[in-house]
Amino acid sequence: MSRIQLHRLARIAALLQKNAHPTPQSLLREYYNLEHIDGVTKRDKYSLRTVFRDIDTLKNDFKCPLAYDRSVPGYYLKHHGWDFNCPTDLSESAMLALVVGAKIAEDVFPNPLRERVKVAVDEILKGNNPDFLDTTLMNSLIVFAESSSVDISHIFPVVFDAWQLHRSLRITYDQQNGKPISERVIDPHVLFLFEKEWRIKAYCHLKDGPRTFVISRILKIEMLDSTFEPDMKIIASVTRDKVVSYPKIPDVRIRLTGTAKKFAMPTLMHSEQKIELEPDGKSWLFTIPEVPSEVVVPWILSQGGDAVPLSPQCIVDAVREKTEALLVKIK
Repeated sequence: MSRIQLHRLARIAALLQKNAHPTPQSLLREYYNLEHIDGVTKRDKYSLRTVFRDIDTLKNDFKCPLAYDRSVPGYYLKHHGWDFNCPTDLSESAMLALVVGAKIAEDVFPNPLRERVKVAVDEILKGNNPDFLDTTLMNSLIVFAESSSVDISHIFPVVFDAWQLHRSLRITYDQQNGKPISERVIDPHVLFLFEKEWRIKAYCHLKDGPRTFVISRILKIEMLDSTFEPDMKIIASVTRDKVVSYPKIPDVRIRLTGTAKKFAMPTLMHSEQKIELEPDGKSWLFTIPEVPSEVVVPWILSQGGDAVPLSPQCIVDAVREKTEALLVKIK
């Protein structure tokens, strides 16, 4: 079997595992994308017959339990207990992407999940020869992880497995801010890293609606036998502009001087924020379409006077109040 056919089969298997319901036509597009991205041997033309031959190969040689649903339409797995076990002949670009992705995952994910990543990558690479990836190269790729310093190694794997398997969780949760500890049953729809903390956006049965939970605040956890269907509305609700549930303040304008511009550029508080040089040529105007006061005020204070709020007045007042309160305590 050629390398390109292995790549095609692996791509079909990945789409099936994701419940993407690929069609023969969409698989044709995937084939051309594979060749373009990975630089594998090119073909002038594919046909639907190529797709059907690959489908037959998956069914007959790899015992793939796939079927075609005309109502969706698309191919799907009749059960998800099947894995595409095949020693793939990876190209250099594929190996580089795999190893770099694993390196980042090791630095970002907490234990013991990072060990799972290492074992999985080692298993894939043992049939390949990544000689071009020397030790010096890998040691020179450094990621300072933003995950919480709080030890969540006993909680995170349970959350991860429940998110992956679409299983409900029973948790004991510390809401902090003086609120009582509560026990809840939740369905974890989204797993995400935000502001140095791993979090989940879940459907909370206690509150009868979606809620966000910080994993480090989960005191006890149990994966239940009950399952849930992923809710695309909940999944789509987690974006950088909507992830925080605080009320948003519109049209925030901040004057930046000194080093504040350097720190403002990588600080994404909104997807459409802008930094523009002002007419004096010495300062910059930092404009944020909308942002919670709880997010922008601490950032302004952290800049040591190099970030001055201009509007709206509520942000100016909030910064002044925090500064005056600090001066009182210093005295």
